[in-house]
Amino acid sequence: MSPRLFGLALTGAGVLVLSPDSILIRLLGADVATTLFWRGIAMAIGLGGFLLIRERGRTAAITAQMRNPLGWGLALLFALSNILFVITVANTTIADTLGCLATASIFAALFSVIFLKERAPLRTWIAAAAIAGGLLLIALGGAGSVLGRLTGIATAVVFGATFVVMRATGRGDTLPGLALGGALIASATAVFAAPLSLSTQGFAALAGLAVVLPTAFALIGQGPRYLPAPEVSLLMLLETVFGTLWAWLWLAEVPTRPTLLAVGIILIALTLFYWRQAVAARRLQEATP
Repeated sequence: MSPRLFGLALTGAGVLVLSPDSILIRLLGADVATTLFWRGIAMAIGLGGFLLIRERGRTAAITAQMRNPLGWGLALLFALSNILFVITVANTTIADTLGCLATASIFAALFSVIFLKERAPLRTWIAAAAIAGGLLLIALGGAGSVLGRLTGIATAVVFGATFVVMRATGRGDTLPGLALGGALIASATAVFAAPLSLSTQGFAALAGLAVVLPTAFALIGQGPRYLPAPEVSLLMLLETVFGTLWAWLWLAEVPTRPTLLAVGIILIALTLFYWRQAVAARRLQEATP
């Protein structure tokens, strides 16, 4: 398996695992601070435990990553993106939330060109433009509040920057930064949270988050080591499609027609983009002696 195909497989699997995330947040039934506290705890313990097992208790490699400014930058961006994401879910529909997050690919492409000097092919910008059109449909016809849509776009900006910082680490390990980000979320919200206020259903949803979040971000966090940041963020669009579907089936949260049309545009743009990517890669392979 080529490195690029391996990166696609890792990221795609991570996004599919992450797709019930918004639903689990709703089922948690807690206020924003409590939701963020448990979310941070789940990621810090889950990812930190995975790192300790992987390194067989040797903490030198993990602490070395923590001394890297990129590690701290990744942790701060990851924490901020999660805080904005939970606020968005609390203030608008899941379909609108995930539709806004689809624009992360635009910001990732822009930041990659500016900061990493990576050249984004024309097809990336065409796909990003189609996604922007989908976002406009959500903005005009979505069912959520203005605050929810604004924080959703802010989340997309920060997510795009997060993928670029992951990419900037090169072959470095991104998991310590993500685990630290979880710890920062828990620390920032601990004073305002009411951790034991969850219902039986809430604790069941928390158990789901404890499995979903570390597993998903452990997989997604490896993607930028093999793929350009815009491609990773485009793969995140799968969460838009499946997350909207899960909300429809499990929570009876019916998206508006403009939102459904936007999700359709996003899915078509993603399909065409990766088809063109596959064609270009095959031609390059055939031309290589």
